[in-house]
Amino acid sequence: MITVSVCVGSSCHIKGAPQIIERLQQFIASYDLWNQVELKGVFCMERCTQGVTIEIGGEVFSAVDVVAAEELFRTMVLVPLGFDSSEA
Repeated sequence: MITVSVCVGSSCHIKGAPQIIERLQQFIASYDLWNQVELKGVFCMERCTQGVTIEIGGEVFSAVDVVAAEELFRTMVLVPLGFDSSEA
């Protein structure tokens, strides 16, 4: 199980966390990964000035927008699960 945590604190929320979560849900659904990927919202990851923060498998990424989140999902989730990252 790969865990993807998206900060949903007020700063990240304003900077686009809801749109990122929606896009990640679309990826999970399109690849039917509900049993392999846990997507969750978490409160403050203490990087408020750096933009939306995402943690994937213990690695933390900041200043993430929707496009960057898509790329992170491809490289940090799809590839380890055996999918070709260009398929998404």
